[in-house]
Amino acid sequence: GVSRPMSAMAAGLLFALTVAVARASGQHPFPPLRSEEGRRLAAPALQSAASALGFKLEAVHTLGLHETGSWAHSRRLVEQGAASGPTDGGRRLYSGTTRRDFVRLLMQLNVVAYTISDPYLEDVLKPVVEAGDSMYGPSVKTYAEEVAKEAADFAAQWAEVRNEGNVTVAEGRLGLDSAALDSVGVHALEFSAPAVGRLLVFRGSFSSGDFDNIKAWISGFIVKKGTAMLKNQWVTVGGLPWTEKLQGQKNSITLVPSESVFSTGSWWYYSSFHTQILDLAKKSGMDAAKVAETGYWEFTKAVTESVRTSLAAGEKLTMSGHSQGGARAALASMYLEKKYNEKHDTVTFAAVGGLCFSRDLDYTSGNMLADVDPYTMHDQVTEYVHPLDVYGHFDYDVGKVCSYGTTGLAESKARQYCEEVFGYTAAQLMVAGTVPGTSDLANAFARCRYNTHAVLEMSARLMNDTFLLEDGTTDGGCSTKSAIPKGDAKCPSEVWNTADGCDDELSCKSCAISTSTAGLACEWCAGDGVCRSIATTWYKSCNTSWVKGSQC
Repeated sequence: GVSRPMSAMAAGLLFALTVAVARASGQHPFPPLRSEEGRRLAAPALQSAASALGFKLEAVHTLGLHETGSWAHSRRLVEQGAASGPTDGGRRLYSGTTRRDFVRLLMQLNVVAYTISDPYLEDVLKPVVEAGDSMYGPSVKTYAEEVAKEAADFAAQWAEVRNEGNVTVAEGRLGLDSAALDSVGVHALEFSAPAVGRLLVFRGSFSSGDFDNIKAWISGFIVKKGTAMLKNQWVTVGGLPWTEKLQGQKNSITLVPSESVFSTGSWWYYSSFHTQILDLAKKSGMDAAKVAETGYWEFTKAVTESVRTSLAAGEKLTMSGHSQGGARAALASMYLEKKYNEKHDTVTFAAVGGLCFSRDLDYTSGNMLADVDPYTMHDQVTEYVHPLDVYGHFDYDVGKVCSYGTTGLAESKARQYCEEVFGYTAAQLMVAGTVPGTSDLANAFARCRYNTHAVLEMSARLMNDTFLLEDGTTDGGCSTKSAIPKGDAKCPSEVWNTADGCDDELSCKSCAISTSTAGLACEWCAGDGVCRSIATTWYKSCNTSWVKGSQC
């Protein structure tokens, strides 16, 4: 698009006329044309070239065939004046100055690590958008519009990160294609720019292999500790009241032994996955015995080592990831700390924690203790998570946790949609949709995740200055919990156990709303941080005193 002798609008009209004539001629029929506005482009090199010829560059148009068979046209306005940061080949490289800027760059990279936009199904999102509750605002009223918005958002974020640095796939010299939905293997991206050095970003759960791998990580925690964590999230982290509705929801599913169904199903899927990754290990020249014990962990180490050895002298390394990828990034950070005594800045988003599963993996006899230390906290790791994000609170985080979205939480869409699923047991949520009569619960759980865990939704929230502050802290505050000693009951001992009703509760508030399996009230000991049935507190010691619910 140029401003002399032809305006940008005139150029666009000429383009459209050319297409129309070509279609009308019948000699070279055009496929359907899709046209959209792209993000603003910083292109100082093109601007300088145009200026030398007496032109002012106003916009750049691109045209190409989309995978659907239609022509895809994009118009991107060009920013005027000098670029505000370092440039390279016409790109404006990353030049953020605050911790918030850096966290947002990492969040964008976590969005594009998923390769494609993958929206929830229509049964999930149709009621949301029809109610005016789309993450893109009330103007989005149909599922088709939501899907289009997500695709455009994803594409815009891809364009943004490519403009700010170099992006490549970090495949660890394994020669594996792990980007597809049906793939097996660890998928990660590398980003580099002068201002930040090297960024290694692990993709979250996306492929069939990802969803199978995580079963060995968190199945035991879900069955044994997940329900207690849900209550703790709602009443302690979120500060929300535990209503009669929430108290009774788990009783609406009584005929299905959810814990047994979930544990058995996870074991069956992981057994099949186990065979796949052993074959993959042999083809990749990896130690099959180690892969048999720890699953994707050996692949994660290979990717991490490959990036580390490729760093230039003095080049900074930062690691990141979302969901399962966040746990992978945290573990990689712990690994480099233990093996090389190096602490690398690590920022995770809605990550599954790693303090428990790294000690004892489910469905195998393996663990990660030779490579990481889960008995201490790791101050180089910072996690960002919404109070009501179910997946983001499975297992315990290894470093500092920053809770965002607490401002206005009681009136938020997250609270509205998540109130339909909190109160069920964690296992009930996991099997929802796989057993008869639970499809509505499965859709409700997906709507809760759409408002708390989905990567595009999280990206939008962290662009809000109310939630993410300039220094990288959040409206809900940042804190580091105490380390969990070896043998502590906070970490489940096996996948097949179920909660006893009191012992697994994580705070005074969640203890106060719980009862033992015998229906007896629970009491809290603040000095020891434990919850126990009143049937045992009369003879069990407490460093402070046993507290009843009304005293919390």
